[in-house]
Amino acid sequence: MIASGPQRCLDAVERFRTEDDAFIRTCLTLRDLPGRLTGGKNAHRFGMESFTPLGRIDNHWVGYGLVGRFWQAGYGLASTERTAKAFWEADGRACRLLLTFATQPASDGVTRLVTRTEISCPDPRDRRKMTLYWLLIRPVSGIIRRRILRAVEMECMRADIQKAS
Repeated sequence: MIASGPQRCLDAVERFRTEDDAFIRTCLTLRDLPGRLTGGKNAHRFGMESFTPLGRIDNHWVGYGLVGRFWQAGYGLASTERTAKAFWEADGRACRLLLTFATQPASDGVTRLVTRTEISCPDPRDRRKMTLYWLLIRPVSGIIRRRILRAVEMECMRADIQKAS
């Protein structure tokens, strides 16, 4: 629940960067370690820039996508162009991750910001690997998600204070 309007909430989501939060940065650095050990200093560093922006529907929804094999050391990200069209047209056997943020009016001046992650792995072997990986990262992923929501709330509060000044 954020004491701000839906537009401001989604604007803050779109400006959020993982490197701005020390805990998230540390978690991602640890997760990046296997890829850096095998891929060297040029290995992929994961962050919000890793996602393909899929668009925004007014002040109701914003989505981001990834295509890859996320349990692999370097995330197994598909090397497609980073467009919504490329995300949806990627190989039908590829795993897709859809990260969304949606707003819901709660009361006057208060917005409920809801985030969801949906993952599609059509190949049964990949689905088993993804399930094991998700069970491993889920607790930290939940903490990261709450920290993102808190950062969005804090940015909305700062923007509201600046507007009032």
